[in-house]
Amino acid sequence: MLSIKHTLFLVSGVSSFIIFYMGLVNFITSVDNSTGLILLIFSIFVAIGTLLATVSISKSITKPIEKLTQNMTKFSKTKKMSNKNKIKTNIKEIFELNENFENMGKTVEKTIEVQKEYVEKLKIMDRKKVEFSSMVSHELKTPLVPILGYVQMLQQEELLGKLNEKQKEAVDEIYLSTKKLERLIGDILTTQKLDLGKLVFDKENINISELLYGIIKEFELETTERKINININLSENLQIFSDKNRINQVFSNLIKNSIGFVSSNTGNITIGAKDSFNDVEFFVQDNGIGISAENQNELFKKFYQVDTSTSRKRGGSGLGLAICKGIVEGLKGKIWVISEENVQTTFFFKIPKKSIKISVPNKLK
Repeated sequence: MLSIKHTLFLVSGVSSFIIFYMGLVNFITSVDNSTGLILLIFSIFVAIGTLLATVSISKSITKPIEKLTQNMTKFSKTKKMSNKNKIKTNIKEIFELNENFENMGKTVEKTIEVQKEYVEKLKIMDRKKVEFSSMVSHELKTPLVPILGYVQMLQQEELLGKLNEKQKEAVDEIYLSTKKLERLIGDILTTQKLDLGKLVFDKENINISELLYGIIKEFELETTERKINININLSENLQIFSDKNRINQVFSNLIKNSIGFVSSNTGNITIGAKDSFNDVEFFVQDNGIGISAENQNELFKKFYQVDTSTSRKRGGSGLGLAICKGIVEGLKGKIWVISEENVQTTFFFKIPKKSIKISVPNKLK
């Protein structure tokens, strides 16, 4: 694409050549040599005048336009009007164009500064909101300790006396509801710590086999009651240097999801791990109802529920998978899902075998 300057010189050059060529032809073909010579000299002067006029026009038009273009390019990259080229011109249209650009640039620059201030204020407000929520959640968790303690004492007849059947049912219902509330508050606290960058990771050497068998035992009672088969697929002895409790937390959330989506009597859940170069790749697989491709894209967002109807059968806060994602990424890993509706769903997450030498931000210390 040609610039205005090059276009002007091209047009004037061609015009000058044509004028000179016509004068030369007249000089050669003219019967009267003096007339031909006059026409030739005239054509030379006109051609030179055309070139000089082009140079003058170029200085008065193309240079200001080139400077204006440079200013616009700089502004589009920096969003600042400083360090711009000064433009001097007597041409009204170019002067007005430059004035309009400078006014527009100053307006945009001020708008961006105001926007940045608002963004910073919103960040501060959001952080204060999260910190306040964290404090409230912590205070909500405090009274649950004595409630659970007394409920468990009531369930043991030798401590506070014998209860009749209705009283037992009521106490059991209080216990289950309190445990649900405790898990919900725990999920909220973990999410807030992730948002604030304050979730602590305590790393140690972990035997994968011992870890997986320990996780299976935690769900033995629930899976036995619903006649769900849960097993381990581990073909090799693996070790990892990571946070045992956090990996356990990820597995627990994924297994709870699987238990909620498989059928009693026919449900089958498999957990396992395999070597993946510098990482260990863990997985939880079930033969539940599966997850649609549309829902898979939203799964790891906070408070997301696959079933959002008022009559949904499965409870939960919608924080479990978001917590899994936060923990795995906090351990420098990655989590993803592969699912086929009404066939099976597999959640994968991989974590580095060894600690990665990186600079840790102060907020994570």
